Amino acid sequence: MRQISFRAMGCTMLAALDAEAHDVAAQAALDAVPHWFAAWEQCLSRFRPTSELSRLNHRAGTGWVALSPVLTAVLDAALRAADASDGLVVPTVLADLERAGYDRDFARVASANRRRPAGTRHHADWRAIRFDAARGRVALPVGMQLDLGGSAKGWAADLAARRLAEHGPALVDAGGDIALIGPRRDGSAWPIAVADPHHPEQTLEVLLLDRGAVATSGIDVRRWLQDGQRRHHIIDPRSGSPADTDLLTATVVTGDARTAEMAAKLALILGRAAAHDWLGRQPAIAALLVHQDGTHTATPSFDAYCWRHAARRA
Repeated sequence: MRQISFRAMGCTMLAALDAEAHDVAAQAALDAVPHWFAAWEQCLSRFRPTSELSRLNHRAGTGWVALSPVLTAVLDAALRAADASDGLVVPTVLADLERAGYDRDFARVASANRRRPAGTRHHADWRAIRFDAARGRVALPVGMQLDLGGSAKGWAADLAARRLAEHGPALVDAGGDIALIGPRRDGSAWPIAVADPHHPEQTLEVLLLDRGAVATSGIDVRRWLQDGQRRHHIIDPRSGSPADTDLLTATVVTGDARTAEMAAKLALILGRAAAHDWLGRQPAIAALLVHQDGTHTATPSFDAYCWRHAARRA
């Protein structure tokens, strides 16, 4: 088993490839993963003024703008997530994130008590975006600003895993969005530890997966103070503010990282009761929800992925 760890998109990334020790092409592919992410980040980062996304945001209201294949693909993923979540996980909350204090790299946001800027909220309806995926172009309404962070990580994890899988079973963890293609060469599943957000040094569950994706989203890490109030990065587009939720984290297992990332974020926005109601209508999604009161609940199908369940069957 070979693996590489690096920083990208504001997170710690991990890529693993289960290939023969003498496979030169496999090692070259693994070594290339940080370069893939660096190129994608240069295109998709909202914190880089020269990124393609930043340039697009500056051109909101000017008509059609041609997009690179990367930005076309990620924007397509983000708009599909908006549709699948009934408009609760959307790429149009950048202005709201900045008003909440997340207007720069997180390390700098978390280091000081931010002040809320004056002014009223500019509501941005994702359905007002004109997007032509076939021609690779988009037209944003005046004042609309996009943030593609979550969709970008899920998309990147899926694509990187597919590229690596040309050389053997592969796993890519893009800051909590995990895509894996297997099983491993010995036929075993990939073990995925789910940390307990109330006790980060402890493991809440260990999942055994041979393919698919796992994503964990939460309000336990990316938090900061704004005018003395605790804020986080999960924006509820209905209010334009950090979601008022009784959940701390949501871990989702499904077929691809893009869908898993969307579903985990949606669960947090909905809160425990509504999240379980929505998840109950999604047969292809299993989830573990950790509540702020220290308890946790799971969908009926989640148990099948857990190591303890597999051990009982053995």
